[in-house]
Amino acid sequence: MLSSQREYDIIIAGGGISGVAIAYGLISKNSQLKIAVLDSPTETDRASRTNVGLVWCQSKFLDKPHYAKWGFLSRRLFPELLQELKEVSGIQVPAYFEGGVIPVLSEQEYTAKGEYIEGLRQALGEYRGNMIDRTELEKKLPKIPFGPEVCGAAWCEEDGFLNPLALLRAYRLAIVNSGVEFFNDTVVYSVEPKNNAYTVHTQIGELNCEKLVLACGLANKRLAQFAVNDLPVYADKGQVLLTERLPFVMPVPVLGCTQTVAGTVIIGFKHETRGHDATVIPHAVAQEGAWALRVWPELGSKRIIRSWPGLRVMPKDKVAIYSHLPQHENVTLINTHSAVTMAAAHTRYVADYVLGNDLHECAKEMTLKRFGFAV
Repeated sequence: MLSSQREYDIIIAGGGISGVAIAYGLISKNSQLKIAVLDSPTETDRASRTNVGLVWCQSKFLDKPHYAKWGFLSRRLFPELLQELKEVSGIQVPAYFEGGVIPVLSEQEYTAKGEYIEGLRQALGEYRGNMIDRTELEKKLPKIPFGPEVCGAAWCEEDGFLNPLALLRAYRLAIVNSGVEFFNDTVVYSVEPKNNAYTVHTQIGELNCEKLVLACGLANKRLAQFAVNDLPVYADKGQVLLTERLPFVMPVPVLGCTQTVAGTVIIGFKHETRGHDATVIPHAVAQEGAWALRVWPELGSKRIIRSWPGLRVMPKDKVAIYSHLPQHENVTLINTHSAVTMAAAHTRYVADYVLGNDLHECAKEMTLKRFGFAV
C-alpha cells in the first residue's frame, strides 16, 4: 500500500455519478483503501446537464439482451442502495419507482412498440410490462389531460425516476464520510505510467496511485491516450426545455416530458451528433416542444423558464464500456450514457472489477475487446 500524502491506492478521475458510484462501492468493500476522486470545474462538458433522472429499463436493446438485463439488474438494486446512502450521508434521495410510460401517437406506433416489447419478453425470459390503451393510461396518470392523438402507451412497472442532483450529493457525502478524499474543481491534464503505478498530472500537482479509474466521460478519450489512441466514444448532444413549476401530477414518469420532484417539467429526448458544439439549436428545441404539446397540450399555457444543451458520452455501439486498458490491467475505463440507471450496478459490481475480479455476467461482453483491442 502506498503511504505518502500524495499517494493513493486508487485514484478516480471523474466526480460525476459514475465516478462517485464506483468510489462508494470501493470504500464500502474495503474501508482501508486510500482513495481520491478528482472532479473538474463546472464549466466543462457534463452529461448531467441534460439528465432528467430517469431510472429507465423498458423498450431498449432488443438486439443486445445482455445490456437490457444489466439495466434491469441495476434498477432492482436501487431501493437497498438509496436506504444505505441515506444512512451514510444523511440525504434522502427523492425517488419514485411506480413504473414508467412512453406515450404513442398512432395505432401504427402502438403496434410496433408492442411487437418490440414482446421481442424483449422472449429475449429476456421475463418483462414486467406491456402496452396499455388510453383508458388504462388515464387511470395511471389521472391528473394529466392527454392530447387527442395519444392512443396509449408502453408501460413497464420497473421504471422510475429520482432527483439526480440529490443522488450525486448523497454519493459525494457518503464517500467523504467514509474516508475518500474528494478534490473539487481539479482538472486532470494527463496520466503517466510509471514503475507499475500511475502518476496523474493535475492542476494541484502530481498524484500517484496503484490503480486508476477513468470515469470522466468525454475526457476519457484524452486521458486514455497513453494506451488507446482513439477511444471509440463520441459526443452525443441533448437539449432540454424546462417549464415553470406545476402542481405535482406525475408520480409515473412520461418519457420525453417528465415532471421533476420540484414540479417543473423537463422536455427533451433528442440525440444529435455535432461534435463538441454545445450551442442551443432553436429548431431542434422547437421540435421537442411541439411533440410535448401533442402529448400534454396544457403545457402550451405554461412558461418556459430555461432551455439548455449538454454533451453526453456515447460509445460507438451505444453500449457501455467497462474495461481495463490494453497492457494496463490496473487502469479501468468506464463510459456509459446511462449513469443514473446503472449507478447501483456500478456500486455493487463494477467496483469489484476495479479491484481485480471478473465483470458481472451481464457486463462481461462490454470491454474494449469488442472493438478489437487486446484486453
